[in-house]
Amino acid sequence: MKEIVLPTAKIVADGIAGFAGLATLYQIDPPIQGTDHIIVYHRPRIYGQPGQMTVVLSTPDGGVYGREVRAQPGTYTTDEPNHYLALQLAGGYSLVGPGAENPPESDMFDPAAHTVTEVNDYLNNADPAEQARVLEAERAGKARKGILGGN
Repeated sequence: MKEIVLPTAKIVADGIAGFAGLATLYQIDPPIQGTDHIIVYHRPRIYGQPGQMTVVLSTPDGGVYGREVRAQPGTYTTDEPNHYLALQLAGGYSLVGPGAENPPESDMFDPAAHTVTEVNDYLNNADPAEQARVLEAERAGKARKGILGGN
Protein backbone atom coordinates (compact mmCIF):
# COMPACT_ATOMS: atom_id res chain seq x y z
CA MET A 1 0.00 0.00 0.00
CA LYS A 2 1.33 3.42 -0.96
CA GLU A 3 1.80 5.91 1.86
CA ILE A 4 -0.16 9.14 1.45
CA VAL A 5 1.91 12.24 2.13
CA LEU A 6 -0.05 15.39 2.86
CA PRO A 7 1.29 18.79 1.75
CA THR A 8 2.83 20.68 4.68
CA ALA A 9 4.07 24.18 5.47
CA LYS A 10 6.42 25.20 8.30
CA ILE A 11 6.97 28.77 9.46
CA VAL A 12 10.58 29.82 8.84
CA ALA A 13 10.26 33.53 9.70
CA ASP A 14 7.35 35.80 10.67
CA GLY A 15 6.96 39.58 10.54
CA ILE A 16 9.13 40.13 7.46
CA ALA A 17 9.03 43.74 6.26
CA GLY A 18 9.37 44.91 2.67
CA PHE A 19 5.99 43.72 1.39
CA ALA A 20 2.59 45.45 1.29
CA GLY A 21 2.02 43.96 4.75
CA LEU A 22 4.09 42.01 7.26
CA ALA A 23 4.94 38.68 5.66
CA THR A 24 5.56 35.13 6.80
CA LEU A 25 8.10 32.86 5.11
CA TYR A 26 7.05 29.20 4.89
CA GLN A 27 8.98 26.10 3.86
CA ILE A 28 6.60 23.90 1.88
CA ASP A 29 6.53 20.26 0.84
CA PRO A 30 5.94 19.49 -1.98
CA PRO A 31 7.62 22.41 -3.75
CA ILE A 32 5.87 24.75 -6.19
CA GLN A 33 7.56 25.59 -9.52
CA GLY A 34 11.00 24.51 -8.31
CA THR A 35 11.07 26.21 -4.90
CA ASP A 36 10.20 24.87 -1.48
CA HIS A 37 9.59 28.31 0.08
CA ILE A 38 6.74 30.81 -0.24
CA ILE A 39 5.93 34.19 1.27
CA VAL A 40 2.37 34.91 2.46
CA TYR A 41 1.20 38.38 3.47
CA HIS A 42 -1.97 40.44 3.78
CA ARG A 43 -2.28 43.81 2.08
CA PRO A 44 -4.95 45.72 4.02
CA ARG A 45 -7.84 47.62 2.43
CA ILE A 46 -6.60 50.89 0.92
CA TYR A 47 -8.22 53.67 -1.11
CA GLY A 48 -11.47 51.73 -1.48
CA GLN A 49 -9.70 48.58 -2.70
CA PRO A 50 -10.41 45.45 -0.67
CA GLY A 51 -7.58 43.74 1.18
CA GLN A 52 -5.72 40.82 -0.34
CA MET A 53 -3.92 37.73 0.93
CA THR A 54 -0.93 37.29 -1.36
CA VAL A 55 1.26 34.25 -1.99
CA VAL A 56 4.59 34.64 -3.83
CA LEU A 57 7.36 32.18 -4.57
CA SER A 58 10.43 32.67 -2.40
CA THR A 59 14.02 31.67 -1.80
CA PRO A 60 15.03 30.14 1.56
CA ASP A 61 16.20 33.58 2.77
CA GLY A 62 12.90 35.33 1.97
CA GLY A 63 13.80 36.86 -1.38
CA VAL A 64 11.62 36.63 -4.46
CA TYR A 65 12.28 33.37 -6.31
CA GLY A 66 13.79 33.89 -9.77
CA ARG A 67 11.93 36.40 -11.86
CA GLU A 68 8.50 35.22 -10.74
CA VAL A 69 7.10 38.21 -8.86
CA ARG A 70 3.45 37.63 -9.75
CA ALA A 71 0.95 36.50 -7.14
CA GLN A 72 0.55 32.71 -7.09
CA PRO A 73 -2.41 30.40 -6.48
CA GLY A 74 -3.52 30.94 -2.91
CA THR A 75 -3.83 34.69 -3.46
CA TYR A 76 -7.36 35.93 -2.83
CA THR A 77 -9.29 39.11 -2.04
CA THR A 78 -10.25 39.56 1.62
CA ASP A 79 -10.28 42.03 4.47
CA GLU A 80 -9.87 39.15 6.94
CA PRO A 81 -6.27 37.87 6.87
CA ASN A 82 -6.06 34.08 6.98
CA HIS A 83 -2.73 32.37 6.29
CA TYR A 84 -4.28 28.94 6.82
CA LEU A 85 -6.74 29.45 3.95
CA ALA A 86 -4.04 30.92 1.68
CA LEU A 87 -1.84 27.86 2.32
CA GLN A 88 -4.75 25.53 1.56
CA LEU A 89 -5.53 27.37 -1.68
CA ALA A 90 -1.86 27.44 -2.69
CA GLY A 91 -1.53 23.66 -2.68
CA GLY A 92 -3.50 22.05 0.12
CA TYR A 93 -0.75 22.81 2.65
CA SER A 94 -1.38 22.30 6.36
CA LEU A 95 0.71 24.15 8.93
CA VAL A 96 3.03 21.89 10.96
CA GLY A 97 5.85 22.38 13.45
CA PRO A 98 6.46 25.30 15.79
CA GLY A 99 3.83 27.99 15.32
CA ALA A 100 1.16 25.58 14.03
CA GLU A 101 -0.73 25.82 17.33
CA ASN A 102 -0.78 29.62 17.35
CA PRO A 103 -1.79 31.38 14.13
CA PRO A 104 0.34 34.25 12.86
CA GLU A 105 -0.79 37.52 14.47
CA SER A 106 -2.24 38.67 11.15
CA ASP A 107 -4.75 35.77 11.22
CA MET A 108 -6.30 36.94 14.47
CA PHE A 109 -9.48 39.04 14.54
CA ASP A 110 -8.55 42.71 14.94
CA PRO A 111 -11.44 44.74 16.38
CA ALA A 112 -9.89 48.00 15.15
CA ALA A 113 -10.47 46.84 11.57
CA HIS A 114 -14.22 46.37 12.13
CA THR A 115 -17.35 48.34 12.97
CA VAL A 116 -18.94 48.17 16.41
CA THR A 117 -21.70 45.91 15.02
CA GLU A 118 -19.18 43.54 13.39
CA VAL A 119 -17.13 43.29 16.60
CA ASN A 120 -20.20 42.62 18.74
CA ASP A 121 -21.42 39.95 16.28
CA TYR A 122 -17.99 38.32 16.38
CA LEU A 123 -17.92 38.40 20.20
CA ASN A 124 -21.36 36.75 20.38
CA ASN A 125 -19.96 33.68 18.59
CA ALA A 126 -16.44 33.61 20.10
CA ASP A 127 -15.28 31.37 22.93
CA PRO A 128 -14.51 33.02 26.33
CA ALA A 129 -10.74 33.16 25.75
CA GLU A 130 -11.19 34.84 22.36
CA GLN A 131 -13.74 37.25 23.82
CA ALA A 132 -11.21 38.27 26.49
CA ARG A 133 -8.45 38.74 23.88
CA VAL A 134 -10.63 40.85 21.57
CA LEU A 135 -11.96 42.99 24.43
CA GLU A 136 -8.41 43.63 25.65
CA ALA A 137 -7.37 44.63 22.12
CA GLU A 138 -10.36 46.97 21.96
CA ARG A 139 -9.46 48.54 25.34
CA ALA A 140 -5.88 49.09 24.16
CA GLY A 141 -7.06 50.47 20.82
CA LYS A 142 -10.20 52.41 20.00
CA ALA A 143 -11.95 51.69 23.36
CA ARG A 144 -15.42 52.15 21.84
CA LYS A 145 -18.29 52.33 24.34
CA GLY A 146 -20.55 50.38 21.99
CA ILE A 147 -18.28 47.38 22.56
CA LEU A 148 -16.93 47.90 26.06
CA GLY A 149 -20.04 49.49 27.55
CA GLY A 150 -19.90 52.42 29.95
CA ASN A 151 -21.13 55.99 29.76
